[in-house]
Amino acid sequence: MEMVDLSRVIYDGMPKIPVLPDVHVNKFFSLEKGHPLNVTEISLPCHAGTHVDAPVHIVPNGKSIEELPLEAFVGPGAVIAVKKRGGEEVTAEDLETSGVSVNRRDILMLFTGWDEKFESPDYNVHPYLSVDAAEWIVKKGVKLFGIDCITVDLPTPMRQKGFDFPVHRTLLGNGVLIAENVANLGKIVGKKTRILALPLKVKGSDAGHARIVAEILN
Repeated sequence: MEMVDLSRVIYDGMPKIPVLPDVHVNKFFSLEKGHPLNVTEISLPCHAGTHVDAPVHIVPNGKSIEELPLEAFVGPGAVIAVKKRGGEEVTAEDLETSGVSVNRRDILMLFTGWDEKFESPDYNVHPYLSVDAAEWIVKKGVKLFGIDCITVDLPTPMRQKGFDFPVHRTLLGNGVLIAENVANLGKIVGKKTRILALPLKVKGSDAGHARIVAEILN
C-alpha cells in the first residue's frame, strides 16, 4: 500500500507565526560529547509545524486534544485543489464547484500549493477560507479540515485590531477539527485515500503535533 507523508519535518528555528515562541531542537545528551546516548530535546508551540487544533483552542470549555476520540482523526480523504493568490479568499462557491465529492465524516484537505513557500516570507501571506466556505464545510459534515498554509484564517499581516478568528470559530465551534501546515497534498489530488491525522496526547492542550499520512486506496 502506498502512503504519502503530509507532515512537515520539525527542526530548530523552523518558521512559525511570528507571535509564537521559537522552535528549538537540541541535543541534550550527545555521543560526540562523551555521553552514553544521544537524547534530543525539543521546545515548540503546539501551533508550529503540522498540527491539529482542538475545540478548546477557541471554544470556552471545549474539548482538549487528548479528550477527542481516535475516530475523529481518521477517515476517507477528499482533496480540493484551488488556484489562489496570497491574501485571496477561498469561497464556498470554489468548494462547491470543484467537482470533488465531499461526504459526511470525510477528512477534507485544501491544496493551494503554498507549502512550497514554507521557508519564504511569502508563506505568511497565503490564501485563506472565507466564512461562507467554513459554513459550507460544516454543512457537509466534514470531521476534520486541513490546509497547506500556516492558518485557515486571514493572514496575520492583513488582520486589523480586534480580529476574532471567524473561520476557527466557525469550524471548531461546530466540531470540525483543523489541521494546519499540511504538506504534499499535490501528491494525492484526484486519488482515493484514507487519511490519518493522529496528534500527540498533550493533557489540556489546544492542539497536538501530528504525523499526518494518506493511504492511497486506488
